[in-house]
Amino acid sequence: MRLRRSGLDAEARDRVGIRPGERVISWGVGDKADPDGSLIVATDAALYEQRSRQRIEWQRVTKGTWEQPEFVIDFDDDGLARRLRIRVDDARDIPAAVRDRVTDTVIVSEYRTLEGDRGAFFVARRSPDGDVGDIRWSVVFDEGLDPESPAMRRSEEHTSELQSLTNLVCRLLLEKK
Repeated sequence: MRLRRSGLDAEARDRVGIRPGERVISWGVGDKADPDGSLIVATDAALYEQRSRQRIEWQRVTKGTWEQPEFVIDFDDDGLARRLRIRVDDARDIPAAVRDRVTDTVIVSEYRTLEGDRGAFFVARRSPDGDVGDIRWSVVFDEGLDPESPAMRRSEEHTSELQSLTNLVCRLLLEKK
């Protein structure tokens, strides 16, 4: 495998499992002692981590934190919060690429107070390809709030209200195309 300064050759793309049509934005090396087997690649659609064989779509990433020498990725795995810690010896532009790609997927991020001084973040995210028809909503409650309690049913009202506003914006965006 040859690592080019600006990109990855076809063999490296295959080993990492990059899907056809995805464009490499940035890449780094997890372990300098094993550069052929520890690539971290940011594409226009997802983050790939070669060792764990993970492919995490940008709209599923909830947080990325650089804790040198590790990059910590929190993500939603079909409703379950997951965390991936990736050792990165040569990060290159990976942290900046993750920040940019994750930020680009957020349509709405709003905090609402639900009980006393506690509340929840309501976040709507689109797929990286810009498809406003594929919007995913998540609600992240402050610590100490029970999402199952009757008092939290107001959160469903907030989500519905925000969805209506978001749907209006998306329709207007589609009409402009």
